[in-house]
Amino acid sequence: MMNKNIASFRIKIYQFILKFVKNPALADDLTQDVMLKIWLRREKLSHLEEIEAYVMRMSKNHVMDHFKKLAKEKQYQEEIWGRMQKSENLVITPLFTKEMESQLDAILKELPPRQQEIYNLNKKEGLSLQEIADRLDIAPNTAKNHLTRALKVIRNQMNPESIYLILAVLLQL
Repeated sequence: MMNKNIASFRIKIYQFILKFVKNPALADDLTQDVMLKIWLRREKLSHLEEIEAYVMRMSKNHVMDHFKKLAKEKQYQEEIWGRMQKSENLVITPLFTKEMESQLDAILKELPPRQQEIYNLNKKEGLSLQEIADRLDIAPNTAKNHLTRALKVIRNQMNPESIYLILAVLLQL
């Protein structure tokens, strides 16, 4: 009986959520999340008298959680943007530039030779992945994979303040 009742709520839940989010695809995703929660709590729900009220409250809470998450993401993006704007006002001294290049060079030296080679061809010589693949006689996806791995290592090991300043410099170009 419980499973039949819950299944009949799907349309109600979807319509309820759609009123808030105004996006059918997002409403469908959030509805699916609620349905999963219902399934996981089915034992507990089977003992409730007002299942529909509980499910609708669960749906409302899920929508509110979604909007809270969006607000946090927006706040984080604004914080990053603010830091980037502040760093634009910094004068990047030759000493800082040299220090940053030194840090990058140290990281690059730790990369496998093929990743170093592909990184240098792409970033320093400006070759496209296709041009790199042709020059090294490898598949373009292989070149892309090597470059992606190299960039991941650089991002993980680079000082976060340096990354902000690099972005600020690049955005000014």
